[in-house]
Amino acid sequence: MKLTANNVLIAFIIGLLLISNMGLVFAGTGSAPDPLTIDTDHTHAQKKSVTIGHKMVGGNISVVMGLDGFAGGNVAVSSGLDGLLIVDDMLQGFEHKLENILSALKKCEDCGNLKYLINTHGHFDHTGTNEYFGSNTVLIAHEAVPSLLAAEQELKAFNMVIPATRPVGLPDITFTNKSYIYFNGEEIKLTHYPNSHTSGDIIVYFKQSGVLHLGDLFFNGMFPFIDLEHGGNIKGMISSTEKILEHYPADTKIIPGHGAVANMIDLRLYLQMLKETSREVEKSKKAGMSLESIQNQGLDKRWSSWSWKFVSTETWIALIYNSL
Repeated sequence: MKLTANNVLIAFIIGLLLISNMGLVFAGTGSAPDPLTIDTDHTHAQKKSVTIGHKMVGGNISVVMGLDGFAGGNVAVSSGLDGLLIVDDMLQGFEHKLENILSALKKCEDCGNLKYLINTHGHFDHTGTNEYFGSNTVLIAHEAVPSLLAAEQELKAFNMVIPATRPVGLPDITFTNKSYIYFNGEEIKLTHYPNSHTSGDIIVYFKQSGVLHLGDLFFNGMFPFIDLEHGGNIKGMISSTEKILEHYPADTKIIPGHGAVANMIDLRLYLQMLKETSREVEKSKKAGMSLESIQNQGLDKRWSSWSWKFVSTETWIALIYNSL
């Protein structure tokens, strides 16, 4: 089944709407996020019903996410006298909601609008509004991302084909290993972690604010999706997570690709899950068990709450099995 840009959300939303019942809330102060008035000019009822909220994470950095449904990846926003910079954007169709909330986060009228948009990787739920913002914004990503976005993306695991992104939504600047931006009074470090969630994953560290956006290297409290067709691998995910825990301060605040704002303790638990579940599957595979048999056997019950409709326990086992 080939899904067009207009109906791809409908197929995807079935699993992702469960997020609203999984504690996908803002961490930190415990105060309620600020809701944005819902726009009414979108085609799909699902998009009309999803509220977008924002909350300060640390320093100049806020996070924007869907509060009662799925709007795409978590968006980090740097707001200051230089203007606005965001890390990732949302699904196609949420352009105006995101634009409205960015306007609300501006520090002053003459600070300028959105200057930079950084994509942590090339999946459509993190790049869906690239085309909308691309004509007036500098788009930045890893060098593997432009070719991925410029062609149809087939996600066989979910029987989906994502349409190609038009040139206006493709990155203007790419890099190989590391890059730096100096914006709103702080150093912003971009680092590539290869063959993890995809081949083109980067993380973004706001040094003075002490905030780290991990993109889809981190699904907080959920089994992650690993895009095996585009360079992802369970062992790469484990290696990358280990390195991140080694290289960043213990008090770092973390914006995951999906899930609540987190800390390094949450990331350590995530790493433990990655290691223990992959060991279980690898042991069974080496013993000669088929994928179906391992899925029927399941995983240790301590990880049962990490299963969700998009990446169930059975799907997670298959992703590990096919990574090994």
